[in-house]
Amino acid sequence: MTATAFIRDAYLGARRSALRGLVPPVKANGSPALTSGDTRRILFIRIDRVGDLVLSTPALKAIKSAFPGSQLTVLASPGACGILDNNPHVDRVVVYDRSASMAARAAVLRGLREERYDLAVDPLDDWDLEPALIAAWSAAPVRVGYAGAGREVFFNRILERPRIPAPAVDAALRVLQPLGIRTVDRKPQIALLEQEKVQAGQWLAKRLNGGAPVVGIHPGATYGTQRWMPDYFAELADRLAKEGAAVMLLGGASEGALVERIIGRMRSRPAIRVVAGNLRRFCALLWHCRLLVCNNSGPLHVACSLDVPTVSFMGPTVMERWYPAGEGHTVLRKGNLPCIGCNSGRCRVGTHDCMRLITPSDAFESVCRVLKARGPSRSTTTDNREPAG
Repeated sequence: MTATAFIRDAYLGARRSALRGLVPPVKANGSPALTSGDTRRILFIRIDRVGDLVLSTPALKAIKSAFPGSQLTVLASPGACGILDNNPHVDRVVVYDRSASMAARAAVLRGLREERYDLAVDPLDDWDLEPALIAAWSAAPVRVGYAGAGREVFFNRILERPRIPAPAVDAALRVLQPLGIRTVDRKPQIALLEQEKVQAGQWLAKRLNGGAPVVGIHPGATYGTQRWMPDYFAELADRLAKEGAAVMLLGGASEGALVERIIGRMRSRPAIRVVAGNLRRFCALLWHCRLLVCNNSGPLHVACSLDVPTVSFMGPTVMERWYPAGEGHTVLRKGNLPCIGCNSGRCRVGTHDCMRLITPSDAFESVCRVLKARGPSRSTTTDNREPAG
């Protein structure tokens, strides 16, 4: 066990003991049965990243199907909340910014408490305490969530974390089981409007070389250990451009420098550059791609929900949890490394071999196979209007 792991485990053990001693115990799994008639207001807490929210959309659909007359509110982060625009199963989205001042967060929480929710759902199956605290603060008489280093004291319908890592979409669905909700629909959903697709297509049509297939490349990821090398992305983009593909480099608002670094290393004609602070625009442009090349990050799961094939790079990530859902997805991973799956944000052996040993040739061959098997790109038009956002 590493020193970091030892410190983490010691902290979590102390936290569990402290919370169980300080917080009055609730009657676990003893709250009354839920019915559609008395479950009118539901709070779903998902205040983490884009991929987590995308993979929770099947759970939102399941909740709304079980309680069709309810008002379903989702508490989401400012960077991810756009995923839920136009979602037919969500009635309201409340933005909760964890980086905001304590006063700003307290104001949001006061508003939640005033709503008098009947049910609060926290699908997080990790150690983070804040979502569990929010569930308790909501004062909902039924609160469901996963146990974990004391988180369980804030719920009255409790699940143990599975010993074997489960896909994130299944973890979000499994938390509903104590409510009597079962579902087989695991397909994530992003509800793009036709207008959003058309406007993105019009913008792209002005920048395309005839009917060239659009290959999206998103080089970002939350942690450095999850990122394939920028020089590798540049080499891959060059090889794809020489084969006649239209390369579109995509990045979020904080990834502009990374996108520019890759474009600066390309030798072929310039790639289409998209650094979008607007998540909806990002999704609409991605919808037009023949495929997406990316790291294991939020846009991977966005692409899966939009039925865009992917070629992705997986390094230290826990494969069972974050493997792309659905068909048509290729994952490049050096599974024979002794350190693979370390799930660390910093390379513990200092080589970054899990990413470095995946070569541009490996990626190029995989992309070519997908392009050969994939049908024509989704249509674009030549209108001169810019996409919304």
